[in-house]
Amino acid sequence: MHPLGADGPEQPDRAAEERRGTAPRFRDTDLPLDKLWIYYYGIGGDIDEVSLDAYLHEALDIPAAQVNLIATAMTEMTEEDTR
Repeated sequence: MHPLGADGPEQPDRAAEERRGTAPRFRDTDLPLDKLWIYYYGIGGDIDEVSLDAYLHEALDIPAAQVNLIATAMTEMTEEDTR
């Protein structure tokens, strides 16, 4: 399955590369999935919590724009923890 991005189909390698970076990063944090999803949704994310969980376990491809929002949410949430 190839996700659709804002500019049409994503390149499979790019989506897989982003997923490989984001999913392990999530596992290395102690962020609860529900809190990450709430924050991600609040900044404009549009996948549901079950899909987010599947994505973070590398079982679902999602559009690159959503991957970027997940990465942003994780960055902002972990930066808040270090303050």
